[in-house]
Amino acid sequence: MPSVTFTTRGALRKSALREANERLILSAVRQNPSISRPDLARITGLSASSISFIVNRLKQAHMILEEPVDNHARVGRRPTALRLAADAKTAIGVEVAITGSRVALVDLEGKKLREKVVPWHPNYEIVAQRLHAAVAAMLGRSAAGNVLGVGVGLPGSLESRTGRVIAAENLNWFNVEFGRLLRGRLALPFRFENNARVAALAERWFRTPGDRELHDFVFVMMSGGLGAGIITNGRLLEGFSGTAGEFGHISLHPEGRPCSCGSRGCLEEYASDRALLRYYAEESGGNSLPAAEAVLELAGGGDRAALAAVHRMARELALGLSNLVWIFNPEAVVVGGCAGEAWRLVEEPLWEVLRSRLPEYVRAALRVLPSKHTADAVLLGAASLVFSHFFTSFEHGSASGASRPVTISAGA
Repeated sequence: MPSVTFTTRGALRKSALREANERLILSAVRQNPSISRPDLARITGLSASSISFIVNRLKQAHMILEEPVDNHARVGRRPTALRLAADAKTAIGVEVAITGSRVALVDLEGKKLREKVVPWHPNYEIVAQRLHAAVAAMLGRSAAGNVLGVGVGLPGSLESRTGRVIAAENLNWFNVEFGRLLRGRLALPFRFENNARVAALAERWFRTPGDRELHDFVFVMMSGGLGAGIITNGRLLEGFSGTAGEFGHISLHPEGRPCSCGSRGCLEEYASDRALLRYYAEESGGNSLPAAEAVLELAGGGDRAALAAVHRMARELALGLSNLVWIFNPEAVVVGGCAGEAWRLVEEPLWEVLRSRLPEYVRAALRVLPSKHTADAVLLGAASLVFSHFFTSFEHGSASGASRPVTISAGA
């Protein structure tokens, strides 16, 4: 009988084996919507009787829905299709941003069931208190046991296990125990990750039906700075100390503008939302605007100075992307934040530079796409951080800290 590799520190109890097989089924159904029971048995290697037993148990728990399929060509028993009940489990996503943080309750299909905007404050303790209150209120309005946990997307470098912010220059946070402050006495599991990385997870997790699944891609986040989330072989690249993807701090112009990180000429000084505002001021003769969105709105209406500013930002971004392409050889680069929102204006000047920097054999298979989730990428990504841990045993490998592999037979 086929087996499933599962990793744990000790022997699996019967309840753990049952949970492992349930996660296996849920994972297979999630990745193959409208799958039939026979196909589920073929994919998982479980016996038909085991599939029936587990599926019936998950239906009783309202985790899986089974619906008849219209197929007039078939004779005999009417086939049925399985799919996840989208609201069977939910997650709370938290996006921390200087422009205003957000908290949302998200279902398994990426639908925001509830959302609250939390005003910014320069004191990180007050930010944590406000977000804690919003999470607690949202949890109080949810069905008991329905919420799997809280995912948090933060800019900058952080310790993902605890939520300690090592350095978030654009927030002026350094060595801040934000996770401890935010969690307070809430008993739910909390997951923390850099905002660009969770945005990359959202792109992979919440796909439109029929979309091609991306396994090796880079998500570039242009909001409050510049960062990257790197997915390689379907897994998030974290690096030795958990700070991989600080794309904005590669040195593009060695003698260039000073950066808040202490270096000079960093890419985010030339390709970011704040760079766009500076370009507009230069192109318009000193005019200033409060936010990048205002520049994008003017550019969309044909304003010469705003268009010139957007094109400058796009060309600088392309210089950075050409380096990423050489290093990671991704199947796609997904662009979020202000550049993703203005993709119609950004695409051609960006490709103009890429064509001059990358040979045809590299460009031929490369796709550069705007984010599907635009302004919600980080918020949905924070929720997908929770969901991905729920399904982690069979989609993303073993949990961190596990010590040795154990092979368990694929029974009920």
